[in-house]
Amino acid sequence: MPIKALFAVLLLCGAIAEAQPSSPQADWTGTRPNAGSEPDEITVRLGLLDITEIDDREQVFMADIFVEIQWRDPRLSVAGDAGVNLRTFAVSEIWTPRLIAVNDRGLNRQLPDVVTVDRRGNVVLRQRFAGPLAVDLDLRNFPFDTQRLPIEIVSYQYDPSEIVFSEASEMVAKLDRLSGQGWTFTVLEPEPSVYRLKEGGRGGAQLTFALLAERKAAYYILTLALPMTLILFLAWMVHWLPVDVVPARMGMASATVFSLIAFGVSFRLTLPKIAYLTDADRFVLYSTLLVLVSLAVAVRTIRLASAERNDAAERLSRQARLAFPFLYGLIVLLTLTT
Repeated sequence: MPIKALFAVLLLCGAIAEAQPSSPQADWTGTRPNAGSEPDEITVRLGLLDITEIDDREQVFMADIFVEIQWRDPRLSVAGDAGVNLRTFAVSEIWTPRLIAVNDRGLNRQLPDVVTVDRRGNVVLRQRFAGPLAVDLDLRNFPFDTQRLPIEIVSYQYDPSEIVFSEASEMVAKLDRLSGQGWTFTVLEPEPSVYRLKEGGRGGAQLTFALLAERKAAYYILTLALPMTLILFLAWMVHWLPVDVVPARMGMASATVFSLIAFGVSFRLTLPKIAYLTDADRFVLYSTLLVLVSLAVAVRTIRLASAERNDAAERLSRQARLAFPFLYGLIVLLTLTT
């Protein structure tokens, strides 16, 4: 009789043991480890491997990122000395904080969608992403602008009362090795917040990583300011020609107008369709006005010379020669200060 009782107890213990989940079950995937209690703490670490390009026209930047997400799920812990130290599960087999990059515009996953879990139930998800991320560029000060490049991590299922981001969350990068040309980068501190699509709506827990990107203006000085200055000086040279050389004066004056219009249009095509003027736009606009004024003065001097008022025509040309450098300096000042 004692043997039968012992055998029954062993069977009962085995049934109870089988009822205890020893591996992730489907009903765990939708339930937080701390459901009904305090929020689950999530640690997100980003390794910025590279930024290859910032596209002003498309308003995206191309990034290569390594992501490590950590949290603890006691349901995955293993008691005693059973098994190996680390186990591997598919992401679909366990609970996850449901994180996405809101400004993702086509990131590609480079690694398998798996997690590693240690004996205590500490879960680590590692993934590498490469591709475009959207950014709302403020180009008012272009080409002397500074841009904020965000990576917006949001939980599409859980709000801040259910998950919180750990203070250990961070983004690291070797900024001097980023291949994006024409920019100087600075890493900013992560900013936790609440993501909402409408005011008063249910929000998702959000953690925003960001870089501060300062544009190097030297390229645009060579490709924009220098050619534009040469066009302006061509318009200035019109007033150094003899007033009675009508074809040369009119030909040079009209050529500067057409050159400036063509250059300004081609330059604007490199920028997105924005409804405000950039510093570069103002420089082109002021330069165009100066060239039109120069053309008007050239026409006036030709008319005076045709009326045999050469003295008046010469006097007007001298005044234009003196005023032109002053007006050019005013253009540069207005571009840099407005």
